Amino acid sequence: MVRLEQRSIWAALFERFPSVLGLRPLGTGLAWLLYRLGGHEVGLTQFFNAALALFAWGWVVRDAPQPRLHAVLALLVGGVLFAGYIWVFHMHGIFYGPLLVFVAALVRCARGPIDLRTLLGVFMGGVVTSLAHPFALPLVLAFAAGAAIETPEVRTRQGAAVLAVLLTGSLATYLLLVPPGSRGLSADPLAGLLASFRTSEVRRAGSIVVLQLAAWTAYRTWGGTGGFAAALLTEVVGAAAIAIGLPAMPMWLTWAALKSARHGRWTMAALIAVCTLLPLANPTGSPTYALFAIFVALGASAMDDADAEARLRSLGSGAAIAASAALLVVALAVRVGWPVPVVSAVARPVLAEGERTRQLEVLAGQLMDSRWRGEPVRFATATGDPVKVNAMERQHRPPTKDAHLRTWLDWKRGGPATGRDTLVMAFGGETRPGMDTLFMAHGRYAGDALVLRPSSTPAGAD
Repeated sequence: MVRLEQRSIWAALFERFPSVLGLRPLGTGLAWLLYRLGGHEVGLTQFFNAALALFAWGWVVRDAPQPRLHAVLALLVGGVLFAGYIWVFHMHGIFYGPLLVFVAALVRCARGPIDLRTLLGVFMGGVVTSLAHPFALPLVLAFAAGAAIETPEVRTRQGAAVLAVLLTGSLATYLLLVPPGSRGLSADPLAGLLASFRTSEVRRAGSIVVLQLAAWTAYRTWGGTGGFAAALLTEVVGAAAIAIGLPAMPMWLTWAALKSARHGRWTMAALIAVCTLLPLANPTGSPTYALFAIFVALGASAMDDADAEARLRSLGSGAAIAASAALLVVALAVRVGWPVPVVSAVARPVLAEGERTRQLEVLAGQLMDSRWRGEPVRFATATGDPVKVNAMERQHRPPTKDAHLRTWLDWKRGGPATGRDTLVMAFGGETRPGMDTLFMAHGRYAGDALVLRPSSTPAGAD
């Protein structure tokens, strides 16, 4: 919000934002426009992000070879591996919606016959999408590599020329959009990769569900005795991984890629492989970076399984309509606060996340309207990227970082803090000894949020 307030539309299009690794004019320019059309609030951007996510899902399901199986697996995956969709709810997510739509287009193209015209279309789409996020470029190369194995036409002299255009064009686009200082790997790539998978699964229960999905995919990859042995091996290895704190998702992604390769769908297998490695490029541990691998692996897991599709078809459309209606009623009941057995307890942490953000806004408003508006503020519990801190423990975790809080408050007050006492903002009912409560924002799900200041009462006084 602050960066968009400080820039003109020209700067939003052609200057790199401090929080962005490269030039992304299709993202930053669109964010600038939506922010202003939305009355200098984030609501319109959130709506746009959600619309792109829903469009990507609808588009990829529209012509799915096994639509019923795809729908059932999507319900399971969307209900468990939802953490990556955090991008829908903030301004920075403007970069990921176009990328998810592009991934949906790649999945659709990978289902059918691939010719040279398809490759050129993928390249053009990748260049345009890279103006929102450069992750589109390695996906273009992955698609081309898979197509070269899968399609004889690509292995001709004319195909080689098209592949050369894709390779040199993608490289040139990358060099133009990403400055030298942002190229290469940073921090600990492997730790960031595992953290992205772990924060997608969130809890051990999520890891167990993903493990069952991996075992099922292994069984459906081979079938018969071989499939049973593969599923059993997956269960044993996956259980050991979960026991030592590792995610189960890599096993599912691996089996989804192997299933695609076994059916001759090398383009789909290549897309899964590259999407799986995307978190290496910016190893913060964000679950959003794992979302694209989940999206593609889901499509691969549902493909080439006519038997499962036939069993689901026997249920009829009435079962799907009844299930959808029941889910909608349950979701609305939880959202308005009705106590739904089991579901309300599961949904409580999700509701708490949104509540903390609203509490931050309330506390900031109270602070700016008080005589303490000039005091510096920090969070009681420090936070950071999931790869650096325990992102699973969220009771006292604030909804942003100290640096972002300071930038936002400095903008709201019109300059840096000039006070001497540092105020402390705490969440989840957290307190600090020797400090008084200045402001409070009550919470139904997340506990109370407080602004604290050093006590003016002498120590030992009643």
